[in-house]
Amino acid sequence: MKISDKFHLGDINKLKNTVLTGKTEDIKWRIQHINIVSKLLDENKKEILKSLFVDLGKSEIEGLSEILLVKEEISLIKKKLNSWMRPKKIDTPFYLFPSSSKVIYVLKPLVNIFSAGNTAVIKPSEKCPATSKLIKKLTSKYFLKDVLMTVEGDYRQSVKLIEQNFDHIFFTGSTETGKSIMKLASKNLTPLTLELSGTNPVIIFKNANLEVAAKRIVWGKFFNSGQSCMAPNHIFVDKEIENIFIEKLKKYIVSFYGDNPIISENLSKLQKKQFTLTLEILKQYKKEKRILFGGKFSKKQLKISPTILKTKLNETDILQKELFSSLLPVIGINDKESALKQIRQTSKPLAIYLFGGNKKIHNHISKVTSSGTICINDVMLPVLIPNLPFGGVGQSGIGKFHGEEGFRNFSNQKSITFKDFLFDSNLRYPPYKRVKKFLKFIFQV
Repeated sequence: MKISDKFHLGDINKLKNTVLTGKTEDIKWRIQHINIVSKLLDENKKEILKSLFVDLGKSEIEGLSEILLVKEEISLIKKKLNSWMRPKKIDTPFYLFPSSSKVIYVLKPLVNIFSAGNTAVIKPSEKCPATSKLIKKLTSKYFLKDVLMTVEGDYRQSVKLIEQNFDHIFFTGSTETGKSIMKLASKNLTPLTLELSGTNPVIIFKNANLEVAAKRIVWGKFFNSGQSCMAPNHIFVDKEIENIFIEKLKKYIVSFYGDNPIISENLSKLQKKQFTLTLEILKQYKKEKRILFGGKFSKKQLKISPTILKTKLNETDILQKELFSSLLPVIGINDKESALKQIRQTSKPLAIYLFGGNKKIHNHISKVTSSGTICINDVMLPVLIPNLPFGGVGQSGIGKFHGEEGFRNFSNQKSITFKDFLFDSNLRYPPYKRVKKFLKFIFQV
């Protein structure tokens, strides 16, 4: 689709004008459009699941879980939006009496989805053409063009959109693409929310419940074949329990995906470029005889079976890379400090996962590391909780969203201060000799 200047000046201005009319400030307008999103999901489940399968080979349950996450977010917003929208009173210093202050939320285009009363342009990923086409079809059917619009196309279309000086840009994808988006947005000083990726490490302590830990990690790591921003990237495990833990990982891979995972309907395919990159790593490990389990692949189906790799602590080339695939490096460690040193040398992850340990260790790790979140004794959990602020730090993302934090993120917090005409003290005006004594008495300066 070619985007012309007329398209930008016309359709995008319609979206902005919808906000400028003030009608999106009404909670009824917001709830109405949130309900439309819910209706769209309810009435088109089969088509959505089909497009996710065509593009990503997603199983039905994985696709349904993503729909459920959106529905949970909608449910929370409908319950809480009224209280989130109320102006928040702010205490004003006594020496400015009589006056008052408050914060109200002024709306900017983009979404959480409509909780902050925004209109939006959606640009789906061209890497998932079936899903992109469906999003275009459904948004055109359910929403007026002055509320929500979908633009299909490649990266060049994204560039042209960013140049249109939107009030806010939300992007989810790779760190490298995020850097490019941020650079383009800087020309107009456009605020950004970036949900990127991260080399999410896992640390397994000796006192962890290895059975449950293995089960949860295998589920989280190979959900959508590891193509999730929250997927565990690699595992640090105490050497004393390393072999036992690897056996438990193998057990649950077979339990979840069978003896031949390639034919399992529960194993998603990889995006084409990601498959090629993953296959290169896999072949290198196979050559070095460091594949502990798995290693099967199908070029036709773009699938790589859940694979455990024997990795060393000093292999920064693999530990500092987001694998975004069904490869799971395991690193035996003598103590937690060696793992923490490696984590601190890597770009800040979206999540750090800890299994076992104790409160003292958990507190220590939270103080000496930087990440979007820390999750103890489970994986993926932070993204599943609709009212928990979610987002990365540094190269794993900028800004938080979900629930009230998403409402705040896509709103402009405008402060309003009111001062009465009464008690107009001369102390604030020159000459300042009189006010010096007052300030010294009040502030002890």
